[in-house]
Amino acid sequence: MKRKSFLTEQQIKILQLRAKGLKQSEIAELLGTSRANISILEHRALEKIQKARNTLLLWEQINSKISVDVKQGEDIFDVPEKLFKKADEMNIKVPYSTAEIIAFLVEHAPIEDRITKRDFTLFLDAKDRLRISECILKDFEKELI
Repeated sequence: MKRKSFLTEQQIKILQLRAKGLKQSEIAELLGTSRANISILEHRALEKIQKARNTLLLWEQINSKISVDVKQGEDIFDVPEKLFKKADEMNIKVPYSTAEIIAFLVEHAPIEDRITKRDFTLFLDAKDRLRISECILKDFEKELI
């Protein structure tokens, strides 16, 4: 039975060999092709993986309990209040403290010195996990109209 994947068999083989520590030139020699070809195939595979991750995050965001958009330039210390305010409006309990939310943002959000570097969405998924997506649903909703 053939596995269902966005990756080709050749891309999977290249990623497996890279995970084992082989260089692109070594993989090219093993597979009888050029290093440039291996580089292209690896790059395309990694792009597909990133798109798959983004798709899963969008799906989680669609099914989330609550989300707040955070704009570039915002201080992350203001984000928990935004989340709690929206949760209160929707009668949703956020199972995290302000300190826990800030710690999560420090670890996972695109920030520098408390300030956001890019727009992102902070959301509470269906399993009450905090998540961050840099794919903002409103951007997709605009295209539907």
